[in-house]
Amino acid sequence: MTNGILRTIEGDVTNPQTSETREIVIIPHCCNNLKIMGSGVALALKKKWPLVYQVYNKMSAPSPHCLLGKVSYAKIDNHLVIANMIGQDGVVSSTNSKPIKYLALANAMREVVGFIKMIKTQTVNPVVIHSCKFGSDLAGGNWDFILELIREIWLENGIDVVIYEFVG
Repeated sequence: MTNGILRTIEGDVTNPQTSETREIVIIPHCCNNLKIMGSGVALALKKKWPLVYQVYNKMSAPSPHCLLGKVSYAKIDNHLVIANMIGQDGVVSSTNSKPIKYLALANAMREVVGFIKMIKTQTVNPVVIHSCKFGSDLAGGNWDFILELIREIWLENGIDVVIYEFVG
């Protein structure tokens, strides 16, 4: 299997810049396990496509901790899916300065690989991840480490990834 290609571009992940019209775009982002999309990219996605929050809010588990590592998918149309990856325990606060949970994030990223492989069995269209620098801002994660996860989990599975550097 050929490794995927990683590109970084300036832009807004909520307005994906595709290289061709038939490309299927998956936008993964890191969510908390409290069903709160109150800031950052999560809020922007929620405002632009309310379905993103609806599917996230319907996730169920015996406790919030049990949601860690899970993913809910919002199919916006035939060429756009948002992946809500539950990779942070709670939200940043005075008692929780780094809510990111790397194992949960890695598990969610692996789930996205399975989802993309399933899509690829149903279409000849290219499937590409378009992503913000998830987990590295409000979640408190280290972007260099998350980038290594992207390389090991997505690129090594032959998935192309476009990272958006937000300017604004």
